[in-house]
Amino acid sequence: MNEKIELKRFTTLIQPKLLSKIKLISYFTNKKLNEVFNESIKEYIINFEDKSNTKIDSLIDFSLDFNNLDNKVKGKDK
Repeated sequence: MNEKIELKRFTTLIQPKLLSKIKLISYFTNKKLNEVFNESIKEYIINFEDKSNTKIDSLIDFSLDFNNLDNKVKGKDK
């Protein structure tokens, strides 16, 4: 059961030496560069959540719920 995840193009700047290191990791682990980036970012998020005692997904869900509620209130005002 390998479901296909939609990918979004993302362009950013990176230090050349850091890019060389992550490319080497990609080569040595036989993974695509974007897979190595995704794994690294996931680990960074987990580390942040542990240190901050929060869940990013919860904040995103809260924001979406708040926006939905706000849109419903605006719709009733019309």
